[in-house]
Amino acid sequence: MLVMRLKLDNVFAFNDFEILLSYPKKIVGSTIDREFLSGRTNFRYKKLIILMGANASGKTTLGKAFMAIFNSIKNKNLIPVIKNINDPTKKASFTIEFVATTKNLYRVEAGISPPGTPDSYEEKDMEVSVKSVPISLADSYEMCAAKLDKLAVDNVPFHKALETIENFGGLFTYPSIEEKIPTFQELDKNGLLEILDSVLSVLDPSIQGIIKARDIKNSYVIKLGNHEVIIQDGNVLNGEILSSGTRSGIGIASMLAAIMAKQNGFYYCDEKFSYVHSDIEREVLAKMVEKLGDDEQLFFTTHNTDLLDMSFPKHSYCFLKKEQIGDTCTIRCINADDFLKRNTDSLKRAVENDLFSTAPDVSRIASL
Repeated sequence: MLVMRLKLDNVFAFNDFEILLSYPKKIVGSTIDREFLSGRTNFRYKKLIILMGANASGKTTLGKAFMAIFNSIKNKNLIPVIKNINDPTKKASFTIEFVATTKNLYRVEAGISPPGTPDSYEEKDMEVSVKSVPISLADSYEMCAAKLDKLAVDNVPFHKALETIENFGGLFTYPSIEEKIPTFQELDKNGLLEILDSVLSVLDPSIQGIIKARDIKNSYVIKLGNHEVIIQDGNVLNGEILSSGTRSGIGIASMLAAIMAKQNGFYYCDEKFSYVHSDIEREVLAKMVEKLGDDEQLFFTTHNTDLLDMSFPKHSYCFLKKEQIGDTCTIRCINADDFLKRNTDSLKRAVENDLFSTAPDVSRIASL
């Protein structure tokens, strides 16, 4: 599963927003392997998207918009998107283009008009069109998108249109969601026990290992110095001695295990490293990218500017900028490779010099 394009208007805080996830030409010697659709070398897509930006610039919200659209397509209704319309007195819309399991490019366009009665949306208020084209061996994304432009739309109810889309899914993690603790049975899946042991021991060198509890049913123990943290049925019984970083490590390990097991195909990892040392974040991100399979995609949001020095292609970096223009809030996506064309251009220096104009305005604080 991979996304090629997303447009949002009046959904969450996004107005006239677009993010495009193809890139124009092959990168010689790229550190990201096989950044194209399997069997279709001309169909290039961004396998890694590192999203950066100031606080409240839309990094977390973009993931929630993806999740709402995914759920709308899966459930054959637009309720997940309708719940997140910013101004119900105005029309809301989204367009998403993606490739699921088969070699077809889908375009789903949806428009939701203001309801006659507040919060009482009816089928007549919703319009959805679904188009798809097969991706030929020599096709690029741009060629397939042009084919979609020429297709007529069948006039069918929106839930019928959504039924023509094959199943797909994604894995989303957010710092605002309480970390799900894996049960002992789940540790046996996807090599999670070994990964969790490795990640936690790096985050806290006093962690000596993870073992099954002998006297407590469905439990395991994290051995930490002279203490033992007991986890039973996914609940931490005495976790007050765990640091915030160590707790974050549980979610980090779960995401890494899912990627290594090729479990989902689409991954959105949102600021899971706020309490984690920069060197560890760099190493885990590098391992996540290394383990991404064919036709998979990772969104990774961060504030850590040390990641700008990693040897990823410049098209992997996107910066979100939020502005208030009159009564309208706008969020723009700024692609680093639109500004930096040479291999010798320093991305970190560009950010430090605010080339993309994404640094927060701190003048009001400075004036206190």
